[in-house]
Parts: sequence; C-alpha cells; structure tokens
Amino acid sequence: MPHPVTVPPDLPRPFLRGMRDCLNVPALGIGLTMIGFGAMAQDAGLAILPALGITTLVWGIAGQVALVDIHASGGGLLALFVAVALANLRMFPMVVTGLSSVTGGRKLSVLSRLLLMQSLAISCWTQMMTRADHVPAHQRLRYYIGFAVTLMSAGLLGTTIGHQLGRVVPQSVLTVAIFMTPLYLLLLISGARQWANRLSVLFGIAVGLALYPVMGDWAVIAAGLLGGTLGFISAPHLFRNNAGD
Repeated sequence: MPHPVTVPPDLPRPFLRGMRDCLNVPALGIGLTMIGFGAMAQDAGLAILPALGITTLVWGIAGQVALVDIHASGGGLLALFVAVALANLRMFPMVVTGLSSVTGGRKLSVLSRLLLMQSLAISCWTQMMTRADHVPAHQRLRYYIGFAVTLMSAGLLGTTIGHQLGRVVPQSVLTVAIFMTPLYLLLLISGARQWANRLSVLFGIAVGLALYPVMGDWAVIAAGLLGGTLGFISAPHLFRNNAGD
C-alpha cells in the first residue's frame, strides 16, 4: 500500500528563512574558504575588483584557485578557460538535480535558469536536497534565493577580508583557510541523501589530501574531478539496495 504524500506547511517568510538557515555553518564555511582565496588573489597581483569578479562568476573554489594560479604563472586565456571548465565540471550533476528541486515545477525563462545555475554552490545544493521535503514546492524558489544571496554575500565578504589581510599577513598563513573546505564539507555531508554524493565528497577529500604534496594547488582540481567520478561510479556497486538513501 503506497504511503500518503505529506505536504509540508507553508513557511511564514521563505526568503528570510533561507537567509537564516544560511547564517550558520554554510556562511561560515564559505566565508573562511574565500578569505584564503582573497589572500591568494592579492598575492598573485589581482586587484580587489577582479578578485570579487572571479568569486562571483566562477563561484567554485577549485576553479578560482586554478584561474589565479594560471594567471600568476602567465598562462593564456585558453588555459584559463579549460582549467576553470574542468574544475567546475564536477558541479554538473548537482546542477541537474538541484535545479529541478529549486524551481518546484515552475517554468522559468532561460535567463532565470542560468542565474540559478550560476548561484548553485555545493552548499546550496546540499541545503535544497535536505530541506526539499520541509519546504512547500511553491516556496522553494524564494527560500533558495534567500539562501543563495546570503551565501554569495558571505563569499564576497570573505574575499574582501582575505584580500585586505593579504597585505599584512603572510599569504601562506591565510591560504590555509582554503583547506578548511574539507572540514566544512564534512559538516554538510551528513545532509546529503544519496550515497553517491556522500562518497564523492569523501573521495574528494582523500584525493586532495593525498595529492597536495605533489600537485600543490592543482590537487583541488584533481580532488573535484576524481572524487566526483569515483563516488558516482562506486556507489551503485557498494550500496545496491539503498544507493538512493
């Protein structure tokens, strides 16, 4: 006998609720990570506005690190594009699954969908996957926008702080904040409902820590690519009976 579908009650202020839910672990984690990125950008000779632009447009620490690293080494435009594209390729499955949850079945313009996809960080995706059953479908978009705007604000604030601190604090000290990301992701992972996604994060952390002594900043890219690939390949074989739990 099928279980009855439970419809969650309406949230009084879905936009503000999204903001409030972000002002916790997600905002703190992304803020610390972007402090490290801001310091790295300052050390590479980037002014504050380009650094903020990279945070806004790339919006993925692996791609941001790759872009700044290649810029600092004098790489060309094609190398920058390829590195950022490869680093953020791991986000594709999250965008596909997250967008349908965010829209709640609404039909949106192409521009609106592009803006939503651009704002979808792993924090937003995890939040929507864990909160989808608690937010009515018709309120999810407003909830998500409140969450995403707050998260982006925390990222931009962190970038600014890191860029300014980079003038007086050794860059090697501040960039340690970038590697707070694995700890931050561990706090989020308990909310990821699919084993493939949990394994992707765990594999990514392991690969990143193992390869960093050899690859340096490029280990962040390798962690994203290899972690996601290994997670999605191995989950169906390891958890055949509950791969979606």
